[in-house]
Amino acid sequence: MKLPDQADIEGTKRKNIIEMALGFTAMMRIFSKGSKPRIEAKLEEFFSRLADIRTRDDYQARHRSFCEWFTREIWTAEKRLKNGKVQPSQPSSYGQAAKVLDIAIKVYVYYCAQPTVQTAQRILPFLNGAVDTPIMKYLRKSKCTTATIRATTIKEVDETEYQALQALVLAESRARKMHPVQYDDLMWRQLNRERDAPNQGIHPPAQQPGGG
Repeated sequence: MKLPDQADIEGTKRKNIIEMALGFTAMMRIFSKGSKPRIEAKLEEFFSRLADIRTRDDYQARHRSFCEWFTREIWTAEKRLKNGKVQPSQPSSYGQAAKVLDIAIKVYVYYCAQPTVQTAQRILPFLNGAVDTPIMKYLRKSKCTTATIRATTIKEVDETEYQALQALVLAESRARKMHPVQYDDLMWRQLNRERDAPNQGIHPPAQQPGGG
């Protein structure tokens, strides 16, 4: 039996983390059949080149390229509504694409310190905050809000509104002296705990990202 070399080991680890990260997004169920392996392959390509990223602008350009690919190539699954009507398959929104990437790279870089500790530390400040519906609702009421955000769900978020939301996340995170990827950790747990226990006054400090 041939022993795996270091490249095989690192590649397998990357594949495994991506699979776990996609499960963590709770998003795969909304996309059409056969989408998951295509998304995994695109994320693997994206993550294999993280060491080349040196600036925030470089990261944002690659992020935009991924989201543009996603909205062209990945469609939502057909969905039967409660009223009996069928919602047809349609192109994924920019917000859905960004949420998949933002949570997956959060797991890969922030939680798992990949591809190396040094690279993870360098690009951590560039990562966007993963925004879900409760966080969107909170941001629309934020004191930092200057742009009009009409979207109420991730499905409705286009590129312009996504950038407006990320500007709010960046302003809020800087005010709290943390990175955007840390801010969404804090807010996801706080807002979802408050939603699940509105009368208990729970304001905990940490997180796990969930569905839209």
